[in-house]
Amino acid sequence: MNFSELVRARRSVRDYDLSQPVSDADLKAIFDDVILSPSAFNLQQWAFVVVRESEQKKRLRAASMDQVQVENCGAAIVVCARLDAHVDAPTIFAQAPEPMRERMIGMTGQMYGGNAQFARDEAIRGASLAAMTLMYAAKERGFDTGAMIGFNPQQVAEVAGLTANYIPAMLIVMGRGTPPATRAAIASRSARW
Repeated sequence: MNFSELVRARRSVRDYDLSQPVSDADLKAIFDDVILSPSAFNLQQWAFVVVRESEQKKRLRAASMDQVQVENCGAAIVVCARLDAHVDAPTIFAQAPEPMRERMIGMTGQMYGGNAQFARDEAIRGASLAAMTLMYAAKERGFDTGAMIGFNPQQVAEVAGLTANYIPAMLIVMGRGTPPATRAAIASRSARW
């Protein structure tokens, strides 16, 4: 499937066939693509917590306004934004030539280190880019997804076991969708550029 076909085939899905699980191999293949997502300074301000265990999905559902698709999907993925990714700049640029290394480390420290709001905004932007890559990578492998913002961030962070330097940016439910959305529903999307 070419990219245009992939974009047209992807849609938000709420109903999943639980008899078709999302395997570790499926997740590895998807995340091998996700790590190639663009990010400022290559900081990769994201992390993903994959929830497949039934009791954890129940807890995540409760933290997500009781939305049934969180529990009834193959995998619920907490897309996390890392607030302090800039601290990794010395490692990221360790192999860069000396003038570039020092400049990049200085720039990341200046841009992110003293500006918590900018660091937070940039982490959410980066996590969102990676989330979209995840949805396309999943679709290419036959999985459907649904992005979700309806949740209590503190409760989701607790369920996912996040430390203070991570915040949940969104949830993505994933699995083999059933039944497929109709073409009429897809065609009814308004065109805006």
